[in-house]
Amino acid sequence: MKSFSSIEWKSGAKNSWAMFKKGCSNIMPTLSKLSKAFLLPIALLPIAGVFLGVGAAISSNSDAGTFGYFFGTLLNKMGDVCFGNLPILFCISVALAYTKDSGIAAITAVVGFLVMNGMQAALLHTQVMDASNVWAQINVAGSGEGTTQTLWVSFNELASIARFGDVIQYVYTTSDLSTTQSLEGVSYQVVNASRELIDGAGLVYYSLLWINKIPNGLITSNVGINSLNTGVFAGIFVGAIAAKCYNKFHQTQLPSAISFFSGTKLVPIVTFVAVIPLSLIFMFIWPYIGMGLAAFGQASGNLPGGIDSFIYEVAERSLVPFGLHHVFYAPLWWTNAGGSIAEAFNTANEAQQNAFVEIWMKNHDAVALGLPAMPKFDDIRNLIASRPDLWTSMGDQTMAYKVIANTDILNFTDLEALNLNIGRFQSGKFGFMLLGLPMAGLAMWLNVPKENRKEVMGIYFSAAFTCFLTGITEPIEYTFLFLAPWLFYGVHMPLAALSFLFAGLFKTHVSMTVSGGFIDYIVFGVIPFFGSKAMTAKSVFAILGVAVIMAPAYFFSFYFAVKYGKVMVPGRDGSANAQLATKADYKASKGLNVDGSKIEGSTSKVSAKDAVEEARIQKATKIIEFLGGEGNIVDVDACASRLRLTVKDGSLVDKDGIISLGGATGALVRGTNVQVVYGGEQEAIKPRMIKILDEQRKSKK
Repeated sequence: MKSFSSIEWKSGAKNSWAMFKKGCSNIMPTLSKLSKAFLLPIALLPIAGVFLGVGAAISSNSDAGTFGYFFGTLLNKMGDVCFGNLPILFCISVALAYTKDSGIAAITAVVGFLVMNGMQAALLHTQVMDASNVWAQINVAGSGEGTTQTLWVSFNELASIARFGDVIQYVYTTSDLSTTQSLEGVSYQVVNASRELIDGAGLVYYSLLWINKIPNGLITSNVGINSLNTGVFAGIFVGAIAAKCYNKFHQTQLPSAISFFSGTKLVPIVTFVAVIPLSLIFMFIWPYIGMGLAAFGQASGNLPGGIDSFIYEVAERSLVPFGLHHVFYAPLWWTNAGGSIAEAFNTANEAQQNAFVEIWMKNHDAVALGLPAMPKFDDIRNLIASRPDLWTSMGDQTMAYKVIANTDILNFTDLEALNLNIGRFQSGKFGFMLLGLPMAGLAMWLNVPKENRKEVMGIYFSAAFTCFLTGITEPIEYTFLFLAPWLFYGVHMPLAALSFLFAGLFKTHVSMTVSGGFIDYIVFGVIPFFGSKAMTAKSVFAILGVAVIMAPAYFFSFYFAVKYGKVMVPGRDGSANAQLATKADYKASKGLNVDGSKIEGSTSKVSAKDAVEEARIQKATKIIEFLGGEGNIVDVDACASRLRLTVKDGSLVDKDGIISLGGATGALVRGTNVQVVYGGEQEAIKPRMIKILDEQRKSKK
């Protein structure tokens, strides 16, 4: 037998590693597009969040029937409807992202989403128990005047009893209850008057195929269709299928007899059929996955002292340089992996139930809400369950918005007793957005030689103020990420994780849209606190305390790291012209190209607008050249702050050349995936690059 030598082993290992690297480089563009797809619905959330938060504050502080009440409710529902339909918004955005913004693909995605949920609705049903084994416990008049007695009566005999009084409960059991008044030692299940199995909140259990007792929290209304509550997951998969069908069939020519259905008309037909297996897969496995995710969401909330928040931020911040952080936090923000209202109530033990009732009674008026003066846990749970949008909400951000919209019956402090610390995957961001990263910018600026500080002051301070106000971090983060990655992973990431740890430790519940800046803090912290007492003063103002802690931590860490690490931050290399923003607009207004040459055909009569446009076209053309030319470019896209590109050969990309054109704070090349950080200008570059590439390719045909 031939022996396997160490040389052969090493060769095989080397080849395996090469194949692994190639596979990773190929998957990066796909994940990058997915991350970009998430930004489309996310971009809607800030304005929707403002309407929801402000509307809830106005309506909760206005008497019912007044103008303020209706106006606040109007604003609230306008924002709330966006969060209630996130799955289909994600479905459409994924389809658009993978088809170069095709409207046909978007419509097809909607068709697929409706078909998938319609299949589930057809097979979803409640569990109706056999009437012969259902018993009703009733109160009837006793033998003495003014007395009552409790009887168990068979469901089939209930209607024939002449003196039957109030029904206390219905149960399903194979035991004979006619001789007992107690259920002690009897195996039973609670049902409603329609003989349907119900949970502790009085909501029906569902059955799907062979799976019984599916919790009500895993069922919701998707675009008016009662189906599985899959969060954004199903929407993402349907969007991907719609995109695949569009890319493969939108140019298909069918035989003449059925040619009417050719091309784009064929796409929704194929997708209609293609989503059937997907719907079946979700029906087979999602009830189990959903319950597993719910268990994870609840268990992670039991970790002590903000550990769950700390772990979350280590992972989330590590993915930021690759633009994949949106993919990571989506399940935690918008599915039951981040927690579930219904699951929190249904799994609460006796101690948690008692603690919840005690806290809830301090925060709410039970009688005004139609409950007994001393309500039981089940009374409050039934009240919460009467609002399906609140009861079935899941995911850290979704639950936060639903609670803000329903603070009259539930707030963040109440839920602490059930170990549901809403905001644990969001609140920590305020600490380093408000003061942490701005102080890092100040530290970097103070490392610039004094003679150059005035020249670059505007760059650093505008970036710091942008971070503070809106939570947009790219101008600062990418300045040191591409100059010295160890600053990002060795200084910034640990500090950001500590910010989340402190926020989790203090049980802060301030939500956000996607940024975590001062605007979000006002809308989701200050307004809910003063408007409807959605959280405690400690919860909302501890955020500022965390920010105060992070300010000196970031300042001194970055000051000494930049100084002794000899990081050449903009302006430190002696150049007085260092910039983090584009020069193109300024030069274009002078009739100059990016390289300083005069724009061909320009005269003193050329308007500044025309000159700016010409400069942008020139810049887009240069970027194409630095990417290896038209033949090396596969796809051009953009997200909130980056130009995202897919190329055939990453080794042909001249990222230094791209940065030299101005405006970019850094460029990243990973295999065939290229990302250039602009912070805003990418939205102007993308359409011009696409137009130029189309013209170049047409000229070669």
